[in-house]
Amino acid sequence: MKIVLVCNAGMSTGIMKMKLEEEAAKRGLEASVEAVPMVELDENMDGTDAVLLGPQIRFALEDIRKKSGGIPVMAIAPQDFGMMNAPKVMEQLLELL
Repeated sequence: MKIVLVCNAGMSTGIMKMKLEEEAAKRGLEASVEAVPMVELDENMDGTDAVLLGPQIRFALEDIRKKSGGIPVMAIAPQDFGMMNAPKVMEQLLELL
């Protein structure tokens, strides 16, 4: 499963990226998470199974959904992102998928 984790500049998502990959491994899922800035999202959509948005760009949720071509898109809740709550984010993502 390929997950693209998007934030404003592509920097604040590094820890969440690692925690989501660890959580996927704990669940026996093969997943790669790519952290990218919003301006590079279009270039990273090939083969993507889901897009996660950092809370700082949740305002773009509907626009990204419209151009995702049916790929599920979810905004991470600010409190889950701030606490780096990868188990909860992964659970919500799996429900979405």
